[in-house]
Amino acid sequence: KLQFLYFIGKMRCLVVAALIGITCGATVEFDCKAREFAYQYAQKLQGWRGADSMKEVWDSLQLTTLCNQTYSSEGMDAKKPAVYPTPTTGLVMYVDGRGEGGAHKTLHDAVEAVRQARRDPTTHATIVLRKGTHYLPSTLELTGRDSNLTIQNDNGAESAISGGKPLTTNWQPTGMQGNIYKADLSGQVTEIQALRVGENRAFRASYPNRNPELSIFPDGWVPKNKATWTPPRAPKTQPVFVQITDPHVTDKTMYTTYQVGINDTCEIFTPPVSYWCSQTVSGGGAFRFRVPSGMTPEKGLLKNYTKPPQEAVVHTWRPGHWAVWMFEVETYDLATGEMTWTKGGFQGARGDNEGAEWYIENVFEELDSENEYFFDKNTHTLYFYYNGTGAIPSDLVFSAVNQQTLISKKGTEADPVVNVAFKGVTIRDSSPTFLEPHGVPSGGDWALQRMGAVFYEWTSNCSIESSVLTKLDGNAVMISGHNRDLQIIRNEFVWIGESVMASWGYTAPLGIKNDSMLAQYKMGIDGSSQEVPWGTVATENFIHELGHFEKQSSPWFQSKTGGTVFEKNILFNMPRAAINFNDGYGGGSTVAENLIYNTCRESSDHANFNSWDRQPFISSTVNGSPSFTPQYSHIHHNFMIGNYGAVNTVDNDDGSSWYQIHHNFLVYGGHKSNFGGHNKFSFENVNAMAQVYQDGLCLRAMASNLPGITDGYYNNRCTQDADNLPAYIFKYCDPADLPSSTGLITMYNNSIFNPSGANLTFICNQTVLPESLLNQAGHDHGTTLSTLPSDDEIISWGKELLM
Repeated sequence: KLQFLYFIGKMRCLVVAALIGITCGATVEFDCKAREFAYQYAQKLQGWRGADSMKEVWDSLQLTTLCNQTYSSEGMDAKKPAVYPTPTTGLVMYVDGRGEGGAHKTLHDAVEAVRQARRDPTTHATIVLRKGTHYLPSTLELTGRDSNLTIQNDNGAESAISGGKPLTTNWQPTGMQGNIYKADLSGQVTEIQALRVGENRAFRASYPNRNPELSIFPDGWVPKNKATWTPPRAPKTQPVFVQITDPHVTDKTMYTTYQVGINDTCEIFTPPVSYWCSQTVSGGGAFRFRVPSGMTPEKGLLKNYTKPPQEAVVHTWRPGHWAVWMFEVETYDLATGEMTWTKGGFQGARGDNEGAEWYIENVFEELDSENEYFFDKNTHTLYFYYNGTGAIPSDLVFSAVNQQTLISKKGTEADPVVNVAFKGVTIRDSSPTFLEPHGVPSGGDWALQRMGAVFYEWTSNCSIESSVLTKLDGNAVMISGHNRDLQIIRNEFVWIGESVMASWGYTAPLGIKNDSMLAQYKMGIDGSSQEVPWGTVATENFIHELGHFEKQSSPWFQSKTGGTVFEKNILFNMPRAAINFNDGYGGGSTVAENLIYNTCRESSDHANFNSWDRQPFISSTVNGSPSFTPQYSHIHHNFMIGNYGAVNTVDNDDGSSWYQIHHNFLVYGGHKSNFGGHNKFSFENVNAMAQVYQDGLCLRAMASNLPGITDGYYNNRCTQDADNLPAYIFKYCDPADLPSSTGLITMYNNSIFNPSGANLTFICNQTVLPESLLNQAGHDHGTTLSTLPSDDEIISWGKELLM
């Protein structure tokens, strides 16, 4: 009962704290000192970016509004573009948008000219983009014959590649309430998936009124009790279950076999395969996948629609705020207001019978707020609510954005794309993809589309560096299938609609039992062929403001991917985790020297880093022989703040295994082991004002392990913000027989601190016990409890690790 009351009190506190980005239980003084240090660390990592970027870091840390500090740019340079001089050797082409002075008019023309002029494919070619915006009439498709190519700016000139199409508009007043104008676009476009006004987004007419870039939950969402949900529709197909029991994992107590379900309620996915349609699923809140088939808003909530809305889209949180589903409205009952659909709901791998908070968009009757638009596809008329006074200026450029992929680098096994680089350019304006086909990559909670504004498949040693990727409404970068040694360096990613970088490989069946049918989907237990991304380096990137449409999004996502190096990046302002490993395939990844904060701003039950490992995969990454055992992945020398809705900093969720987590400064974080996970070793970390779902927890172990296979927590410093808080929780623990408990992990030489320096306890299967009993049972030797040091001393520990 005491634990329950504590939990309820904690949840009330979290609701208030999450709204303003602080953490429940921490003092304002400590919180501000941690934020000051975060700003100093940002300057160490990327101070070269200049005053403008450092001001964005300062503001996002709320050092003025929360901590009453004054920003100073003294000693910092203004932001400077990356300068790439024109090469003096090799083949050089120019693009200037006008086709004058020997330059090509479009980037497509220049690429074709390189193809025609280059006799030796190993000769390096350079395309120089002169100052201005270069519009793409269609996707720029680069294949193996385009290898050894650089596309760059002109000696630092601001050069942009845009997927927009400028429109000729003859605006006319509509006579409607508000400053709404209309333009006939006949002969120009047949649809407008997204609209740009100048370089800014306009937003489809919606209820409630919202700005997806700036509206942070609950702003812009209808409460979940303002609608009733139509139950899931019966599937059209019968289920087929695949479960591989031999071979299987032998070092876990859960997730030992590879299993998926095909068709049935997962028929909405592409391919129609998912762990969450297996015959038996397990994990936190586990049940088989399904989604509602309609919704009826509360009477009188929406405008009085005189006809069914044309291609309206309902966005709704999955209960628990793990993802957002989008549904395209198919039918609308004018009498009852019920909407039904058959398309959508595939944007997350975890289902439910109902939605939660929601909004509706692309409805003409809801055009009632500045910067909203509606395009009538029947009459080719664009309606726009101008956010100024008087008429829309004639020189204000409106662009239709209908391209989902701007640049595709797609080779083949026989002819991969090699050594293609983009340097110092801006890539902007792609259209939404949230209603495009989505698949379930592996056993994590994610579903996503194998798409991105920049797409890579069968590439080697390609790069994008010192560029700005912005106003991209889907994923910014998709790394699909076989890619080797891709480098994503020193870029800024900002105002991204979904994820920034997503890396997703292919696997195969073994050809046993009935798993051969997975071959058509390039899915299965066997990843030993390594048709996967490996060796991607993402470093010194500045990533912020993302997940405007799909909230289950991250700066970095990987599935069936290994050997990633993700380091020295600054990541902030996002709805969910910053880094997400959907499975444990291959291992060998490094997450190091990153600054990560302001994650989980709109979601729950996540952290700065998140991982799952519910499906085993065979790889040959350890010694060249096929095995379930991956290389260790390393998470080290990072600065993470688990504020807003984060429940931890490093969230190794269901089944996560084979991690070494060390020398990190983790503010509001601790060690988590969940549901069969093992071989996660946390050492030499600072868990400052620790929490793992609740205040004070340095360690939360919810896994039952086999003899000799366990996690580790040792040589860490962990501070608690209050007395009488347990430092550890063990689920699989017998208070009457601690030595035989399967849920205890390797522990020793930790330094725990609380305000009084007294009463160090832990929870053993809901029973609070003194930590000394762990010692008597042969665990946690050398661990000490001391009085909580000053805030300055705790911060100094972080500086020892990182500065």
